[in-house]
Amino acid sequence: MKKVVAVFSLITICYACGSSTAEEKKPISINVNPQINAGHKIAETGATAATAEAGGTQTPAAAPAKDGKALIAGSDCLACHQETNKLVGPSYAEVAKKYKEADIPKLVKKIIDGGSGVWGEIPMPPHASLAHDDAEAMVKYILTIK
Repeated sequence: MKKVVAVFSLITICYACGSSTAEEKKPISINVNPQINAGHKIAETGATAATAEAGGTQTPAAAPAKDGKALIAGSDCLACHQETNKLVGPSYAEVAKKYKEADIPKLVKKIIDGGSGVWGEIPMPPHASLAHDDAEAMVKYILTIK
């Protein structure tokens, strides 16, 4: 029975990750606030960021780091992980308890390349189309969960 559940879980994970070879994979990059790029047009108003800083109607703050929580919500991560409860993979709170800031590069690589054996028998599929900066923002968010 355990083998049937493991095989079914693996098939479900592969399906959720969109492991189809028919489509061309492109890096995923989500700009959570496109208005804050200095010198670029602000999408809604057509004004430049420099104009906004010089007294326009919008005053942009310093460019924020990418929002890891929003990136996770827009990805397939929640098919296997939850913030505080173990699902297929470990909860984000378990990951945050085990790893520190020094482990960020290692965790980014693990997300992009996939892997197995650290949290059990079920492997984490690779997310090769995920941009490095996005994966880093996700890891930084995950490490804040307690």
